[in-house]
Amino acid sequence: MRTRAEDNTTARPSMISTLLAVKPAAMPPPPPGAVRRHLLDNSKPGGVSATAEAALSERKPQEFSAADKALIRRVHVYMNPLQLLGILNTRLACDVGDRAAPYTIDQLRSEIASVSTAVPAEGNDWGSLRKLLAKARRTGVLGRVDEQVINDFAVVFSLNQKQVLILKDIVLPSEEEES
Repeated sequence: MRTRAEDNTTARPSMISTLLAVKPAAMPPPPPGAVRRHLLDNSKPGGVSATAEAALSERKPQEFSAADKALIRRVHVYMNPLQLLGILNTRLACDVGDRAAPYTIDQLRSEIASVSTAVPAEGNDWGSLRKLLAKARRTGVLGRVDEQVINDFAVVFSLNQKQVLILKDIVLPSEEEES
């Protein structure tokens, strides 16, 4: 009868340990400004010669359309940029054909940066709240907020009575301020 210790000494290395021991081949980074075609699959369009492929890579890519920008704005948070770029290039090829230069990853990254909204650096203190209220008053937004708007807001965001009263005290002008 063999024991577990004997099994370990005579056993060959497992497949996982063999795979983990092998180093993956390092791929050199692409040169700056290189235009690569990113597709969801690696198939090449039929009938495209090497000279036509080189001509495609030399063309300047066009700007994103309004529909493409809307798609980027809605999905860039959830989707890998290369996958999104593949979808956009597939759409471009279907709309325009293979004669259009594909979008680049740099172009997509700059578009994502332009549609991303930065988190304001302001805090949640009274000073920041006063600045926000002053800005809303200057633009006329605060004048349009009445008790009904606050009540609707309370229903949508499930505010309790204390939160509603505090919000009304802060946002609605008091009778003393109006006179």
